[in-house]
Amino acid sequence: MAANHIRTVSRRPFLATLLALASSVALLLTVNVSVASAAPAPTVTPTVTPKPISPLDICNYTSSRPTIQYGSTGSAVKQAQCYYNYATTGANLTVDGIFGSDTRAKIIHFQQCVGITADGIVGPVTWSNLSYWANSPYYAC
Repeated sequence: MAANHIRTVSRRPFLATLLALASSVALLLTVNVSVASAAPAPTVTPTVTPKPISPLDICNYTSSRPTIQYGSTGSAVKQAQCYYNYATTGANLTVDGIFGSDTRAKIIHFQQCVGITADGIVGPVTWSNLSYWANSPYYAC
């Protein structure tokens, strides 16, 4: 008899817990259904920023990159001079569009600094390095 009493007592808490759990599940289902039918959730559409056609440039005298050297003049020389000033620390090259002896010396300094042919001529490789370092958060030298 004692064994039956133990089984009956142990079943009652189990049945009570099961009924409480079933009631909780039913309540949750009711809440979820009423919330779901109350208003549809807003649809979030991610915005995609289109890639720019060309990156923003720190110097905007020209977008052309012709080969320039001592004796050259114009907006491409201004672009190279501007790039040099942003690419190196303590640079104070006058941006006047005249590729004179000072510009030549500064370009040779830059070319040596970045490890490219140091001939004082601004061709494709020098343009690429000038543009990169001028628009970088760091200095080339």
